[in-house]
Amino acid sequence: MAYKIQPLKAERFLEIALEYMKPFEGTYIYNAVVRDFKEKTDLVDVGYGKWLKQVLEFITQRYNFKSKRILDFGCGTGELTVRMRCLGYEAFGIDIHEEHLELAKVLAEENGLDKEMFILNNLPKELPFGDASFDVVTMFSVLEHLDDSTLSWLLPELKRICSGVVYILVPNRLKPTDDHTGLRFVPWMPRWLAVNYIKLRGRKHRYFISRDTSWDVYYRSFFRIVSLFRRYGFILNFPPDEVIYPPLDKAPPITRIGKWVRVGAKRIFVGIPLPVKLMVNLGYPEQALYPYLNLIFIPQRGR
Repeated sequence: MAYKIQPLKAERFLEIALEYMKPFEGTYIYNAVVRDFKEKTDLVDVGYGKWLKQVLEFITQRYNFKSKRILDFGCGTGELTVRMRCLGYEAFGIDIHEEHLELAKVLAEENGLDKEMFILNNLPKELPFGDASFDVVTMFSVLEHLDDSTLSWLLPELKRICSGVVYILVPNRLKPTDDHTGLRFVPWMPRWLAVNYIKLRGRKHRYFISRDTSWDVYYRSFFRIVSLFRRYGFILNFPPDEVIYPPLDKAPPITRIGKWVRVGAKRIFVGIPLPVKLMVNLGYPEQALYPYLNLIFIPQRGR
């Protein structure tokens, strides 16, 4: 019999979260965040709970972790961190957004958990943990919100506190549409151009949920991400396709660039194909064509 994922208890959490988001009604990010609240608590089942169970079981078994201590870096409002606890892992969440952590603590208490599992990261350029404190560090949709200067101190800190693996889920720069504004081709633009273009598109596409309400998104190519981690002594592994998120049947590899348009009763794709075979022959991993990159980085000791 298949394991059934139970929704989190989230009635009070959602009430407070929706009130917090109310000033942003009418924007793209409002709808995206509200949808996230419901999907990550499994009130709307899109597979988050099932995926998290599968991927954590894979990681702990593949890398032979015994203590199951996890740091959810950039945990936000804590839905996935709480889910990890409910799955039996000793998970902690850390974030720089005090308002988001207050919501996370509400969710923790609503599910019978200690709210102290959530930690405010207010130290300059360091993390408040001892060496090798965690088997696993997760960064779910976080890397794209960190600029290079932040990564220059953060990656050595992650290497210091993590004895096992860092699991990254990050949107691929090849993906044409920006998840944060809903605008097409923003991920392909130089950042200065993207920032100005988003401003020109008006309030509907404005981004409100960074600490200074600016668009704090930094799209990087697969090779750029791997290069940054290698610089600080990490090596790359790929998880098997069976445990990635979103699954490939929901988010297939990017093999062409364009959009679907309706002509009468038919939908027709207008665009160009990518030279996938050539890209793979030139060393482009197939996983680098997925719209969301699932990457495992292993810290190398002595480097």
